[in-house]
Amino acid sequence: MLAAEPWSRQICDEAYRWLRQRLSVYARPDVRLLIRTGHWRLQPIDKAREALLYQIPFDTIGPEIFRDMRRADEMRIGARLLFQRLPELLEKLTTAGIELLYDGKPLKPSRWDCSVQVERGDQEGTGIDWFEIRPEIRCDGVALEEAEWRTALRQGGLIDSERGLRVLDGHSLERLRAILDLTGEAQADRDTARIVRVPRLQIFDWLALRKQGIAVSLPAEDEAVLSRLLGFTRIAARPLPKRLHATLRPYQREGYAWLAFLYEHRFGACLADDMGLGKTLQAICLLAAIEEGRIKASIGVKGPHLVVVPTSLLFNWEQELARFAPGLKVHVYSGSKRTLDAEDGEIVLTTYGLVRRDIDRLERTTFHVILFDEAQAVKNILAGTTGAVRRLRWRFSIALTGTPLENHVGEYFSVIDLCLPGLLGDYDRFKADLKRVQGSALERLLGRTRPFILRRTKTEILHDLPPKIESEVFLDLTERQKALYQQTVAQIRSTIDEAYRTKTSGQAQFIALTAILKLRQVCLSPCLLTNRTDEPSPKLNFLVERLQVLLDEGHSALVFSQFTSFLDLVQESCAQHALPHHRLDGSTAATARKTRVAAFQDGEQPGVFFLSLKAGGQGLNLIKATYVFHLDPWWNPAVENQASDRAHRIGQQRTVSIVRILMRHSIEEKMMALKQRKLDLYEAVMAGAVRGAGQGLLTKADFDYLLSPSAG
Repeated sequence: MLAAEPWSRQICDEAYRWLRQRLSVYARPDVRLLIRTGHWRLQPIDKAREALLYQIPFDTIGPEIFRDMRRADEMRIGARLLFQRLPELLEKLTTAGIELLYDGKPLKPSRWDCSVQVERGDQEGTGIDWFEIRPEIRCDGVALEEAEWRTALRQGGLIDSERGLRVLDGHSLERLRAILDLTGEAQADRDTARIVRVPRLQIFDWLALRKQGIAVSLPAEDEAVLSRLLGFTRIAARPLPKRLHATLRPYQREGYAWLAFLYEHRFGACLADDMGLGKTLQAICLLAAIEEGRIKASIGVKGPHLVVVPTSLLFNWEQELARFAPGLKVHVYSGSKRTLDAEDGEIVLTTYGLVRRDIDRLERTTFHVILFDEAQAVKNILAGTTGAVRRLRWRFSIALTGTPLENHVGEYFSVIDLCLPGLLGDYDRFKADLKRVQGSALERLLGRTRPFILRRTKTEILHDLPPKIESEVFLDLTERQKALYQQTVAQIRSTIDEAYRTKTSGQAQFIALTAILKLRQVCLSPCLLTNRTDEPSPKLNFLVERLQVLLDEGHSALVFSQFTSFLDLVQESCAQHALPHHRLDGSTAATARKTRVAAFQDGEQPGVFFLSLKAGGQGLNLIKATYVFHLDPWWNPAVENQASDRAHRIGQQRTVSIVRILMRHSIEEKMMALKQRKLDLYEAVMAGAVRGAGQGLLTKADFDYLLSPSAG
């Protein structure tokens, strides 16, 4: 209290002398006059022990224990706070040898035993769809009714029974709260232990209770299955299909065995290996093994398989199936005269766009296995294509994606719910939980997915893959660019501020992202805004000079941009300098994609391949290239890495150089800093350690940062 007021030195000295005098008087030996059995008696006062009566409540509850104190032996505290701190208070007082009474009754610490019995539900169809959970709580060996332990929990661990007043220790209290969190609210008209029905895919929430020392007992068969799933290393190898035309690497054999295990036990799978590790091959291996009967299928499971891919990968999948499993019969469901006439075990290959267009026809067929490649294509849970693919029917599904999460955890829900419907519950509930739940509750929510996601990185697996060297080249804006840049900043800042004042958060974010496209175009070339052909572009000049040197040295290169209008300028400049090149973007027809990829990859001379990030950033094998240029940065590093891995993947024998061309003191420089946040989010979710996962792509504060003045 002395330090809280700006008192003079004289007042502080006087206060110090007063306190010292009072404490010296208090420290003198003293006695208390007591009467016992009719006799007067003087008893020495243990003042140090009496001080504990104040110190322990203060340390446990805080200074509010002394608020409104009217007598020296009276402390006041609200019932809610008391019950919260009661176990800790009792433990400290008991350790000090001080008895605590409640309503005149002595309180005693009690450690409770918690256990959970899991039994199979009634079998439906070909397997078990849910479990029956029976929690059992015992106090000093005596089983409690549900109403008793729930009441004790509401009262902070205090229970008044014929066995006396008991208080749970802190550890037991946490275990009891964990069980309550999973069982939900009690039924008011029932006192006996309630049976909790749990969907089969959510049993892992209950198994996680073992980490808190709670015994969870399952039927032996289910225990064996779930133990193997939780411990991936214990999944037994599966025989490879005899007619597979490929030699699988050890990690690919493990991935195939993992897929087979999930298939045999009617789960679902998300194979999230890094780009270039052969997710397609592992999935084809599973389909071939099912066709040959190398993997045990559930009784009665029939129907054709369906492979759904982005349009740009249709020809790639057709080639891969013919190359690795020529014995499989493949129907390409595409073109104006497309028909669905596949038999059991045959493969139907189609695109997300066609599923959306023909869902009324496709949903009438129950497919054996559905494989969703580049599953992030349906990351928006509210999009029409996402809704369409969820109307498909299947026995087993696999999501293949190197980027199950790009911008926020809501996209992660969309991908996981695609291959494991219901695992994360209802989307609206999931979204609400993400906004208000942190720590262990959110960790448990996302922890459900870990047994069904397999992710290996190239760093961990491919020790024989050549190095990937990444570098950033910073160029200076021209004087004309600087003036146009500042003018554009002034224009769009007011637009963004107005949007966040008058629109919803989602609408404002869309308006802001659209507005800053102008700044990004200025960084590429002023002529994208002014339409003046004489506008110089430092990026364009630098790129063409580098490409000339690289082609002369025998290197091929990939050039990525999100702006096809800038690719037009680059392509025109390369044509003027007679640089051999090819191009692929969203406007390229499916048949032309196949031809252009083959022309670049199989050509005898070095060349350049211009690709839009969206159309060419996934699924393609372009290992002829040893240089990758990114002309404009993107928010999420996972998207850029996916594009770079078109060249840095299995089969690449030479070092791959990744070059980002950026303009100094511009929005591009600041975007690089924001990218780290997306990388942290992605790695946190994939590692299962979410640290306050963000909900949106960018916030108002992010836009303010992007538009703030740059040094220089």
